Amino acid sequence: MDRKEHIHIISAGEGIHTAYSASFRMLPGITRTYVFAESANYESSPDPVTTKMRLAVKNAVSAVQEISTSLSIPCSREMIFPPAYPAVRDALTKIRLAFPDARYSFDLSGGSKELCTALFSFALWLDGDVYSSFDEKTPRHVPLPDRSVRTLISNPNYQVILAHLIRKGGAAGENPGAAWVSRQYLYQQLHPIYAPSRTKPENPPLPGIPSRRGHTPVTVLSQATFSGFMATLLETGLVEEEFAPENRKEKVYRVTGHGEIAFRFFADPATGTLVKSVLESK
Repeated sequence: MDRKEHIHIISAGEGIHTAYSASFRMLPGITRTYVFAESANYESSPDPVTTKMRLAVKNAVSAVQEISTSLSIPCSREMIFPPAYPAVRDALTKIRLAFPDARYSFDLSGGSKELCTALFSFALWLDGDVYSSFDEKTPRHVPLPDRSVRTLISNPNYQVILAHLIRKGGAAGENPGAAWVSRQYLYQQLHPIYAPSRTKPENPPLPGIPSRRGHTPVTVLSQATFSGFMATLLETGLVEEEFAPENRKEKVYRVTGHGEIAFRFFADPATGTLVKSVLESK
């Protein structure tokens, strides 16, 4: 099976064809599309308003199929009969069995609450990326939690780093122009309150004294340890990294939208005054 297969799943609604066109700017590697359409949209109704709405959904689904055809991307419609949860489960199971190694993305810009809730819940199982177009034009990425993030954020050193990034630079998820913060600044801020274990930074261990052989005790924050912290934050998608434009040898960082959510949900205000103040800020 081709591991580069990218399955894109859409919940059917009136504006999905517009969002679908826009999604290729963010997801240029889509190789196959599935539109999950509720069966009610293909049933007749005595109510003219309902009929008009259902016709709009059907036309949007047809438009998605036409766009896919023009791009030589296979596109299938999955009819979802109520109740939505088991129907979505069965449809996704079939797709997953056919493409077990594919990347999955979900656009939940249309459809009922029941359909979108079911798709969202299964996106977590498929490790899928979720998008939604709140203005029906441009899909936005919806950050999903990593099960390891809560454990990661329990380490007070990560809390302090993220707090400094949010306070000094802002969050890139909320503000695309958020400022970058230098690696040197972050290291200098963490160094005096570095907690080598679960010790709270406000009660740091006493500074270590070099041994007779000149070894530095583990209570001192080394550059290698700090580099490990930043590498972990990058790998989990909580921060992003660039080289400083004025000095290509200096790295700069800023927190992502995912990182700010992880911090605000899981950081402990008892860690320190800075963490507490950032958590309480809007």
